[in-house]
Amino acid sequence: MDTQTGSGAEHRPDCCAIICAYNEAGRVGRVVAVARQCALFSEVVVVDDGSRDATASEAEQAGARVVRHEVNRGKSLALQTGMATTASELVCFLDADLLNFSAEHIHQLVEPVLHGQAVATLGVFRGGRVATTLAQRITPMISGQRCLKRELLDGFDGWDSGFGIEVAINDFLLRRGVTQQLVELRGAAQVMKEEKRGFIRGAAARTKMFWQILREWTKHRRRLR
Repeated sequence: MDTQTGSGAEHRPDCCAIICAYNEAGRVGRVVAVARQCALFSEVVVVDDGSRDATASEAEQAGARVVRHEVNRGKSLALQTGMATTASELVCFLDADLLNFSAEHIHQLVEPVLHGQAVATLGVFRGGRVATTLAQRITPMISGQRCLKRELLDGFDGWDSGFGIEVAINDFLLRRGVTQQLVELRGAAQVMKEEKRGFIRGAAARTKMFWQILREWTKHRRRLR
């Protein structure tokens, strides 16, 4: 029997990359290009969360299917939109501002889930930029790079958590008894908000992000009591 096409063929789950982006022109195209080069994805979806720059056109030119929010709604709702636009069995979340990100990193994230060695993975930066590596050593579970079976998010109630979405997902998976496999993304990093928006606006955006993360972390701690 043909092991590829016969009735006894091993089923290979369909996997979709979801990238949320807000004013990420000059960066999102690189991430999409890497994702498109990777044969593991059936499609790459970029949710343009109300950008005022060329984010959408850059993502499309790089090969992504773009879904647009007319106004900025926040990262968590952008991820929800991405999830709603694909029926793939596996989803891989990626940030739009990654640096030194490669197809090898994607394989490290996706293959353990694809081959049944894990049900969920979470990528952490190591050896890239000092700031991002240090931040993830302090808070290793707060990462936008992850792959999981989409069914694990059935009933997820944290789509209104903004930048706290990573904490909300981690908390939800923990309550379901799901163990996430940590994957070191050697050499990868991110562009800092202060670099993208200037010091004052970037610092304000970072403060808002930390507040939303702290809010979700507080909810998580309360549930543990």
